[in-house]
Amino acid sequence: MTSGRRGPRPELARVRRVSVVDSLVEQMTRKILGGEWPPGTALPSLRQFAASAGVSMLTVREAVRTLQARGWVETRQGVGTFVLEPEASRFVPWQLGASDVAEYRELVEAREAIESTVIALAARRRTAAELAVLTGLVDRMAAALTDRDRFLEADAEFHVAVAEAAHNRILLRSMLAIRLPLRRLMADRLREELAEHGDLTRSWEDHRAIAEGIRAGAAEPGCAALARIAARGRSYVDSKLPGLPPGRPGNRTPDDDAGR
Repeated sequence: MTSGRRGPRPELARVRRVSVVDSLVEQMTRKILGGEWPPGTALPSLRQFAASAGVSMLTVREAVRTLQARGWVETRQGVGTFVLEPEASRFVPWQLGASDVAEYRELVEAREAIESTVIALAARRRTAAELAVLTGLVDRMAAALTDRDRFLEADAEFHVAVAEAAHNRILLRSMLAIRLPLRRLMADRLREELAEHGDLTRSWEDHRAIAEGIRAGAAEPGCAALARIAARGRSYVDSKLPGLPPGRPGNRTPDDDAGR
């Protein structure tokens, strides 16, 4: 385990790109690979990072979790987040970029397989504090039914919180590994849903069902809601690939701003 390293406090330039999570991940990765943040560097708090980058704390948390999934940093409960030694950073999980449309349907399939297990475990293992987090995130979604960006931010945080409530580190790392490509897909799909229905009530109701099922200690309601979410994801991907059989994604790309 590495120890804290003294030196100038790490800082981030203000983010100007549309996909702020991607921008933060890229910027932080460059600083680690370039040696500006050597192994043992203690990263500042989420609040400090958010202030320096000009983004929300939830956005910074999502970026840190992505780096954690890639093995670049380690978060120690009650202590802080530290850059890992190079040998501890060899694990780099599967990643999917905005141009890799051939795998987007597989992404939806993998997400459903992983998260159905996560939901079942969370229904058995969640703590009262973790349930309170899930409830708060569902409430935030309810307050953002016509604001896709705010809804998406709470949505992304919700699914990671469910994985944390499952208390299985391997499943958590799996969920973290697919967050960015999944976020790109969901951003575009939610925009389409908002344009078609006028709000995001349908998605909110499914997330509420997941949280209520976990509260009741029952996996079935949450898994059923997850199946509906996954079905909409598959439908969206297939609609972007006209003329191809289901399950046979081609080489076309989603809208260029799918990550926006």
